[in-house]
Parts: sequence; structure tokens; C-alpha cells
Amino acid sequence: MSATLNATILHEGAGIVVTGIDVELSQAVDWSSFLRSTAGHLVLNLDGHAVVLGKHIRLGIVPGTASLLRPGEGEMIHASRLPGGGRHRFVVLSASAGWLAANFGDSAGALHPALRDATAASTGHMGQLRSMTLAERDLCESLLQPPVARTLRAAWFRGKSLECFSLFGAAPKGGKTGNDPLRQRIDAATLWLREHFREDLDLHAVAKHVGCAPHYLSRLFKQHSGKTLSQKLREIRIDHAASLLRDGGSNVTEAAFEVGYNSLSHFTKAFVAEKGTRPSDWRAG
Repeated sequence: MSATLNATILHEGAGIVVTGIDVELSQAVDWSSFLRSTAGHLVLNLDGHAVVLGKHIRLGIVPGTASLLRPGEGEMIHASRLPGGGRHRFVVLSASAGWLAANFGDSAGALHPALRDATAASTGHMGQLRSMTLAERDLCESLLQPPVARTLRAAWFRGKSLECFSLFGAAPKGGKTGNDPLRQRIDAATLWLREHFREDLDLHAVAKHVGCAPHYLSRLFKQHSGKTLSQKLREIRIDHAASLLRDGGSNVTEAAFEVGYNSLSHFTKAFVAEKGTRPSDWRAG
């Protein structure tokens, strides 16, 4: 790849580096150098698509998501930011095991293996990719544009780094990691829904993408996520619509059609089910 990625070191301390990127891309760009095997990495992705591939890691990153990963010692990682959407905005927080142990103390054992074993000579770990809430997106935005004086930023970033790893770095319930085959299928199905959220749910297409039978995927997804595929699609659509209404300046009709609803009554019913309020009230608030 001939293109280079201009990154800004937002904060660098003993065992912690916070890197911010806000660029327009017209071609794929390699960002493998951000993902050292000596650290656990938290990737907060506001805009743009990316992939991370290695012997033990296969991760597709989509807008509005947070993910954890750590390459294994000596593992060759190929990470690429993909063209198509234009703008790429994301933050990478890289922490050593020493920094995590010093800041989390006895609680470090509750962290995801991608963080807990950041300096271990073992296979790589991939954390669950999940969507960020509006508040979490605001947190990520603040990292790119710190709201404090330059002389106070070192202290501010130390606090925000700890906040981010506390929010996103917990070990998954039941001890399941991103390397678990069942978890990978759930993550793959969720990613498919995020990339096709404007379309009607096609269970057979999702199952084919994931690599299992439709009825098995439906049962697996509900068992592990607590939601049906239809409910998850509704959540993704309404989260996006809520962002359009509150931050994007869209009216209710525009937001409804943008996220795949052809009926305002169905959109309103879904919005109330997810947010507990009507979309018009959400926009006004």
C-alpha cells in the first residue's frame, strides 16, 4: 500500500499511548504499526471501515463500534483501513500489562484476556466488537478534541484512559472470549446486521454469511445475546435514527426512511420500544 496514515499521538505516558486519527481516505491504508504485540489495544471507531487479520485474529471493524485485541508474540498482523466511506475517525488506546496492573490492581483479573495478558507470550486475543452508545461516542469524540487546556491534558488523558478501559475492557460473561467459535458467529451476524441495517432482515443471507443453518443461527443468537436477530436489527436501526435526530439535524420522516422504515407508525412504535420516548420528543430534547 502506498498511502500512509497520518496519526496524532494524543497522549503518551509510562505504558499507555493514545493515538487519534481523523482523515479522508480514497484508497486502502495500512495501520498495522498501531497494533504492537507488547500491548493490549482498545479501538474506538467512530467512522470508516477496517479489517485486522492474523493467525489468531480476524476482525471486521465498522462505524460506531469498540473492539479489543492483542496480537500474539511474533504474530504477523495485517490491518487495513478500507476506502469507500471517505472519512475515517478512530482512537487507539494501547496499554501494557504493567500500566493495567498499576491502575486496576486486584481488579485487573476482571479484564478481558486481550488486556489481562498483554505481555504474555501466547496466542492473540480478539475482544467482542460491540456498538458504542451515544454517550460512549461522545467520550470518543472528546478524545479527538480534548475540552481542556493543553497544560492539563496529560492529567485529563490519564483519567479518560482509565475510564475507557473500565467501560470497554471487562471480560465477557461466562469467560467467553472473541476466540470462541460460537462467539465469533454471533459477532459475524451482528456485523452483517450493522452493514445491512437499512435492508429487511434476510435470515438465510445472514446464516450463509456466518456459515450455519438459519434455525441454528436464530437459536444461537437469542441464547448468547438475549435478543432475536429482529430485535438486534431494530436496536441498530433505532440507535442510528436517534443519532440522526439528535445530532444530524434530520426530521422524523427523514430519519425513519434513512434507517429502513417505510412506515412512520412502525418507526415510532420501534423507537418507543427502544428508547422509551417518541422520536419527535427525542429530537426536541
